[in-house]
Amino acid sequence: MSADPDPHWDIKLATFGVAFLGCFLVSLLTRLASDAAGVDVPLHIRGLAVSGLHAIVVVSTATLTFLRGDGDIGVGGEEPLLGSLGLCVSVAYFVWDVRNMLRTGYQPLVPLLMHHVISGASMSWIACCVPRAVWYTCILQMSEATVPVNNLVTLWEWRGAHDRPSYTLLRWLLLAAWLPMRLLLIAYFHVPVYREWSGMSLPMHILALNGPLLLTFNSAALAKVVLHGFPWLARKGGKGE
Repeated sequence: MSADPDPHWDIKLATFGVAFLGCFLVSLLTRLASDAAGVDVPLHIRGLAVSGLHAIVVVSTATLTFLRGDGDIGVGGEEPLLGSLGLCVSVAYFVWDVRNMLRTGYQPLVPLLMHHVISGASMSWIACCVPRAVWYTCILQMSEATVPVNNLVTLWEWRGAHDRPSYTLLRWLLLAAWLPMRLLLIAYFHVPVYREWSGMSLPMHILALNGPLLLTFNSAALAKVVLHGFPWLARKGGKGE
């Protein structure tokens, strides 16, 4: 790691600040819209708009960074700035969402809280101090592509729409997205890491441990969240599973 100051620290700090305030703004706009429509929307449902927008932004920055570079990016002072800014956006979202989870009494709290704390701390360190790790981290960040579909499933459940064909379709779409994006993609992350392992620094080795952790986390989520209620047949009444 270089001892030179980060030449982009001001852009990264500004990105974090704008993203953090943006989370509150999107949540506020969602509340105002629901109030105007006369619908009582709980905080955790309003948060779906924030998490969905976050996913769209960071999947875009991560995908562009992944396609434009390789494992050698960041060597010799060259930093994939777009990817670093995407990490700053995610850190801001994690900070906002921890507050949101505590306010809503989200359950189970501990697994998601650990995910946010570990991922947020790792991304902060990478964005500030380990530019070579940005490209690798973007592989993991692309797994957020499942979030919009997962949010739609949550929204349909809140609306009591379990009996609708659209809900059944969403559950199958979530499974179809989860397998490649949350499991296969993160498994692929280990391929370039293994290839470059001998040339990596100690910080890179430590950060690479996020791969096995996320693979374990997402495998557990597959069983507990994604496959819940399988095989998702349309039911009459629409009041629950």
